[in-house]
Amino acid sequence: MSCELPRNLDDDDDPTMPAIPVPHAAQAYRRGSLWQKGRGEHLIELAGVRRGELVLDLGCGTGGLTQQLADLVGPGGRVVGIDPDEARIALARETAVAPNLEFRVGTAETLGEIARGRPVDVVFSNFVFHWIRDKRAVLRRLRGLLHPAGRIVVQCVSSLPVLVGELSQLADPSGETILRDFAFEDAAALARHVHGAGLQLIRLEEQQGTHVYPTLDALLTWWRATTHDRFDPRAIEPAALARFAEQHGEGGAFLVHETFCWFEARIPPAHAWGRRG
Repeated sequence: MSCELPRNLDDDDDPTMPAIPVPHAAQAYRRGSLWQKGRGEHLIELAGVRRGELVLDLGCGTGGLTQQLADLVGPGGRVVGIDPDEARIALARETAVAPNLEFRVGTAETLGEIARGRPVDVVFSNFVFHWIRDKRAVLRRLRGLLHPAGRIVVQCVSSLPVLVGELSQLADPSGETILRDFAFEDAAALARHVHGAGLQLIRLEEQQGTHVYPTLDALLTWWRATTHDRFDPRAIEPAALARFAEQHGEGGAFLVHETFCWFEARIPPAHAWGRRG
C-alpha cells in the first residue's frame, strides 16, 4: 500500500512532506478521544446519576463528561472534576462552566478533602484506572470518601492495544518509558482489588472495542495527546514509520483494538449500616 508520512517536525523547510498537526496537547486530546467520550457517556447511563447528588469525576480530562454529570445532578447537586494535567484542567475551566461544577488539579493518590464534609454519592472514572499502579490503595481512599449508599463506577483499558504498543516502541527510549507507566489489569485482577479495598463488587463486564483513526497523522496526534505529550513522533525514523504504516494501515486507516472493563462497587451493606450509625 502507499501512504503519506508525517513530516519530521524539526524540518520545517521540506514542502514535499505533509504537515502533522501539533496542537496544544489538551486540545488534541479533546478532539482525538471521541471513542473514550462515547464509552464514558454509556458509563454515565450505567451509573444512574440522580439530581442532588455529589459526584467526583476522577480523571476528568478536559471536562466534557463532567459537564454532562453536572447537568444531571442539577442545581441542588455538585460535581468535582480532578485531573493531574494542568493544561486539561485549564481547558475544562474555560469550556465547562456551571455553578455546581468545579475542577481541581490532583491525582487519585492525593484526593484530599474532596467532599468538604459531605460524603460523595458517586465516584465516576472513565479510562483512568489503567494509569493507576496501586489500584487497591486508591479504591480504599475512594471508599473513605463515599456515602454509605454511594457507588464507584469505573471504566478502564485492561490490556495494551497491540498497535499502540508497537508504535510506542518505535520511539525508543521515550516509548518504552510510556509503556511502563501504564498499569493494565484484567477483570479478575480488578475484582480482587475491589474486594481487597473492602468494597462489594456489584457489576463487572469485560468488552472489546475498536477505535478507527482515518490517517496516520490522526493516530500519532491522538497517542501523543493521550500520553500527555510524552510520546513524540519526531523520535521515530521515517523508514521505521513507513514500515509501520505499510504493515498496519487498512485502506489508509488505522484500527486500535482495545479490551476494556467497567465495574460498579459499593460499600458492603453491613459496613454501610455501621457508618450510618
